[in-house]
Amino acid sequence: MSDLAIWTLGLGVVLLSLHGCCAFAPEKARAVALAFPRHKWAGRILSTIALLWAAWLLYEMPMGRFDNLKPWLYVITPVTIGMSFVYMEELLAPRALGGLMLLYPGPVLLLARLHESRLSLVMTVVAYILVIKGIALLLSPYLFRKAAMRIVASNGMCRVMGSVGVAVDLLLVILALTVY
Repeated sequence: MSDLAIWTLGLGVVLLSLHGCCAFAPEKARAVALAFPRHKWAGRILSTIALLWAAWLLYEMPMGRFDNLKPWLYVITPVTIGMSFVYMEELLAPRALGGLMLLYPGPVLLLARLHESRLSLVMTVVAYILVIKGIALLLSPYLFRKAAMRIVASNGMCRVMGSVGVAVDLLLVILALTVY
């Protein structure tokens, strides 16, 4: 299994679980979607993952004359994580989700560019959609609640949007298992 297949399969499975919840349990999806933006532990977990991932990328990145500052990441990263818990508590979960949506496309775009199949363009499009949504969430985290309110407004709308999402997610899983 190639690296692109692993990244695609991971995204497909995560999204499949979320969209499946919308399609088959709209009441539960509504409760989760409305509680998520202000959920303290979801924000802390997602922001910790995003900040650790960003610190790892900075550590691995060649920085030329600033390479001697890399050991400071071992101090700066935990301090940044703690400060985000204290000073960015308001709508931290959508902000952290936006950060993860910005970090995920990096390796995917690199792997898709190197893949020989023309169907790798599917993951390129998905990656750019995630970038746009990630930027929107980082700049305006309240947009998550507005979008969620439209999607989970009624059981019918939630089921339709969840079913469309499940279809797209199944396509990603199939591509990961057969093409990539």
